Amino acid sequence: MKVIVAGAIMLQVLAVGVQAEPAGLLSCVRRPLWVVRIIAAMFVGVPALAVALVKLSDAPVGMKVSILLMAIAAIAPLLPRKLFKIGVDAGFADSLSVVTMVLAIPLVPITAMVLGAQFGRDMVVPAGSVAATLAQTFLVPFAVGMGFKAVFGKRALPLGEWANTISVIIIGAIVLVLVIAQRGTILAVLWQSLPLVVGFAVGSLMIGHAVGGPDPAERTALAIATVTRHPGLCLLIATATFPNLQVLPPILSLIIGCTVVSIPYTAWRKRVLGARPHAAPRTASAG
Repeated sequence: MKVIVAGAIMLQVLAVGVQAEPAGLLSCVRRPLWVVRIIAAMFVGVPALAVALVKLSDAPVGMKVSILLMAIAAIAPLLPRKLFKIGVDAGFADSLSVVTMVLAIPLVPITAMVLGAQFGRDMVVPAGSVAATLAQTFLVPFAVGMGFKAVFGKRALPLGEWANTISVIIIGAIVLVLVIAQRGTILAVLWQSLPLVVGFAVGSLMIGHAVGGPDPAERTALAIATVTRHPGLCLLIATATFPNLQVLPPILSLIIGCTVVSIPYTAWRKRVLGARPHAAPRTASAG
């Protein structure tokens, strides 16, 4: 199952790489303040929010642990495609995702250590393991996609569309199977932890929105990036730190909860960005 999910994610990231423009990848790097914004929102703000919520909540232990793990895993391999659909400039979306991935290699282990200390637990996440996970699920397939575009030009675009379609079908089917198989547990955990999940999702969106600066598209991009995490990295940390704790149902519950809670914000920002006189054009394959 893990291999299939990883393969599906890689296909979708490859599709994003096929569409990417090399010049756009430097959008955030050229503006050091944006690197500070990313660190402040995704690697400081959300972990601090998670610690506060967990200490105040009486939710099940599995959900509390999942909140902390998701706060640590501050990256999302499918982020660019989410942002394309809202109307964020493709180059900025790619740059935000790549810069976040690179920052995660040193910052995720540090965040894990700090959060573990808050609860008297050693949470050791080797930077090498983080780098390997990110390379497999994002950096390598993204680079391969860009390589296809560099070699084949516009002829590579259909390949990206096919890769994205296959990936969506596979991921959708797997999520459906997991939700059906775990529906009793997922619904029970989600209901018991509803205030915690809503607080985490709304708080994360507000942090990203507040830190994202004056530009509406960039503010929206950071808000969506801040609430979107990396389930695979989350499970990697859980396996190493909490081997006897069943975290898959609460993680699925958290992902579902954050997705549902984010819908009104996403719809609102899509309308805002679509109403701009110079709104960024969307590619056909980006939906």
